[in-house]
Amino acid sequence: MLLSPGFLEAEAALALEVARLLKWEAFTLARGRTALEGAGGSVWTPRYVLGARTALDVLVVPGGPQMSKLGRDPDHQDWFAQIWEGLRAVFAGANAALMLLELGRLQHSQPLAAHPVALEALREQGFRPEAKPVLWQGKVCTTRGYLELPRAMLEWAGFSGEARAHIGL
Repeated sequence: MLLSPGFLEAEAALALEVARLLKWEAFTLARGRTALEGAGGSVWTPRYVLGARTALDVLVVPGGPQMSKLGRDPDHQDWFAQIWEGLRAVFAGANAALMLLELGRLQHSQPLAAHPVALEALREQGFRPEAKPVLWQGKVCTTRGYLELPRAMLEWAGFSGEARAHIGL
């Protein structure tokens, strides 16, 4: 789970719970090890810094207020270049598609899903956001965020019935 300043705790917490139910290795990471305040005011301390974990199978990126800026950050760019080939899936929360756009990991010609607050910014950058809860571009799953993020994870893992009932999805 990639955390950023102002990350959406609702997305992060649900995604971590889904990872636990699916028996995936779950941890948080960020650019630094300093505590990060989420959008709702809770404070989380990432377990790892970006360079400490370069072998990942699945990455979840909750939305947040600085997503485009993070995509232009050299540390994030370098880390994504290191991990990209090994990833099987990347799940993008509410507006995390903005970061993946800046990183060059989404195609302008393909539709994507995003929370309504990110739609205009995506259109301005030449993307085609659609009013669908989940859309895939290769290994990247863009979502409208919030409850759609854990649903997408569960569906991808093929474990949706029992786990959805457990967390009320």
